[in-house]
Amino acid sequence: MKHILITGLLILSGFLAMLSCQQKNETRPRILVFTDINIDSGDPDDRQSLIHLLWYANQLDIQGIVPDRWDARGLEACQQVVTAYEKDYAEFQFGKKSYPAPTAVRNSFAVDFNDAVTRFQKAASEEKSPLYVLIWGSMVSFGEILRTNPELSKNIRVITIGTDLMMEANRAYLPESWEKTEKPCEQYNWNGHGRNQIFNDARFKTMWWLEINWTYEGMFTGEEPAEMFEKLSVYGALGKHIKEVVKNESWA
Repeated sequence: MKHILITGLLILSGFLAMLSCQQKNETRPRILVFTDINIDSGDPDDRQSLIHLLWYANQLDIQGIVPDRWDARGLEACQQVVTAYEKDYAEFQFGKKSYPAPTAVRNSFAVDFNDAVTRFQKAASEEKSPLYVLIWGSMVSFGEILRTNPELSKNIRVITIGTDLMMEANRAYLPESWEKTEKPCEQYNWNGHGRNQIFNDARFKTMWWLEINWTYEGMFTGEEPAEMFEKLSVYGALGKHIKEVVKNESWA
C-alpha cells in the first residue's frame, strides 16, 4: 500500500538492536533474507532496507538474500544496490573493516525459487548456531519452503512485521479512507501474505518468531523520514541510492 514505507528497515533495525547485546567475541549472526524488492512495481522500501543491511554487513554472516519478486526485476534491484556498494567498498576501504567483497554479496542472491530452496536448506540445516530469517514482505515463498522442510523450523529464528494484526481492537485509530475501502481485519496484514498459513500450522507452534506490530508507523509518518533520507544521502553511493529509489514514486 502506498502509504507504507521502510518496513524492512524496521525489521533489520530491531534485529540489529537485539544483536548489540552480544559479546564481540561471539560468532557473527547468520541471516537469510526474504524480500519483495522490485523496481517500480511497489514500495521502494526494500531497496532501502538492502542498503541498510549492507551498511552492517561486517557484523553479520549473510547466508543468502531471496528477491522473491523475480518477475518484477527484483534481482536487478539487488544488483543496483551492490553496484553502489562496490563504489563505497573501494572508496571507503570497506575491506579493511571486515565487510564482504562485492562479489560475495552478488553471489548471495538467489536467482530463482529453486535456488532459494537450496540456500534455505543448507543454511537452516546448520545446528551449531541459529539462522535468523528476516522477511521484508510477503511470506508466501518462505511458507512454501518451510512447509516442505518443517523439520528445519527448530533451527531458525524468524523476524517479521505483523502489520495491523490488532486493527479490530483499535478501530478508533483506523483512517476513514481505510474504513471504506479495506477488507475485514484479518486482511489488513498487507505485509504478510502467506502469514496465516504458517501461524495456523500446528507444526510451527513452537517456532521462534518475533512479529512486530504497529511500530513500523514511526518509519514513515511525519516529516522525519524525508529528513532522514536527506541526511543519509551524503554518505557515499549507498547513501545517494537510498534517496534515489523513491524518485519514481511521488507518494514516497
